[in-house]
Amino acid sequence: MKKTILGLFAVGCMLLAFSSATYAQKKVARNVKAKTVDASRGSNTNIKSEAPTTDVAESKARGASCSIYFSNYTGYYVNIYVDGYYRGQLSPWGGGTVVVGDGYTSIYCITAGKTLEWSDTGNCFGSYTFKLYP
Repeated sequence: MKKTILGLFAVGCMLLAFSSATYAQKKVARNVKAKTVDASRGSNTNIKSEAPTTDVAESKARGASCSIYFSNYTGYYVNIYVDGYYRGQLSPWGGGTVVVGDGYTSIYCITAGKTLEWSDTGNCFGSYTFKLYP
């Protein structure tokens, strides 16, 4: 009886160790520095769609998802775009999470007054954190 309990305990510990190691590999943190926006550049090629102005339900993404946490280390309101599509706004000194399908290609953030911008690219699998610095 003791051997069975000890065996189950050992198997449980091994599963916990492997699952936490796998989970830890999926967390990625990126520090992104702001760039000044050129005032005379015309339309912004990083933005495919602005914030929605009507109540139209979006379809739910199928498959695996990626969680992107944005941490705003500025005193500005910041608009968030993933793959060029509006995903929300961060308050000054605030944070927020966006959930998208795995494999996103780009993030783009711009202050509400369009004076500072942040951008980064990559593949999103699991959980990412983007820290936006001035």
